[in-house]
Amino acid sequence: MKMENMLRYQQIDGQIKSIISRLNGSDECIRGKKLGQFLKESEEKLKKMNKRAEELNASVARLKNVYAQSVKDFDEMEKGVEAAIDREELNYLTKKLSETTKSLGAIEKELNAAVREMEDITKRYDELRGKVPTAQSQYKDCRGKFEKMKKDCEPEVSRLRSQLQALEKEIPPEIMEKYQKLRGQKIYPVIVPLAGGNKCGGCQMEVSIGAKGKLDEKGFVVCENCQRLIYKPE
Repeated sequence: MKMENMLRYQQIDGQIKSIISRLNGSDECIRGKKLGQFLKESEEKLKKMNKRAEELNASVARLKNVYAQSVKDFDEMEKGVEAAIDREELNYLTKKLSETTKSLGAIEKELNAAVREMEDITKRYDELRGKVPTAQSQYKDCRGKFEKMKKDCEPEVSRLRSQLQALEKEIPPEIMEKYQKLRGQKIYPVIVPLAGGNKCGGCQMEVSIGAKGKLDEKGFVVCENCQRLIYKPE
């Protein structure tokens, strides 16, 4: 089978691929993707910080209540010490006072840690929120420029795709199916010449004797290593 139509198809397909690669490799596209990722990550971070802030607020409220109750208990025990009528009761109250004092100290440390974390979250939250509007504006600008570039390329891409559709009618379905399968795997070029008399023009692996026989018979053969379509140049 002659490969002129298939090679022409691949050439046009390559032109479309080149246009798409140029678009995807543009500063507008690359920067737009980075900004989009930043905005997505920022949204997730802000949500996490909000959730943590809510947890800290609840924790601080609880600790304040516990602290207030502990102070109240402490005051009552102090009065109890003053009014103690025997040594056993005095020792018991003194021990409870010591335990409450330690508890109050622990609560104070926990409260201070929660407040510091809250202050840190507030600072990071404000800094991130300050960056988001600028990033949103830049993202919108990049997307606008990219969409314009894409729109400018559409007539050429449409013209090339029309040529591909016309060529498909001249290409055996089994060859077209093999081609599209490999292109779906991001392999390009799909069709390569036999190189050096016995090597795949794609992966450079030697073609077996059996495969060479099929190549002479059918005009093409599937590479046993990379699965490309090998043809024998005239």
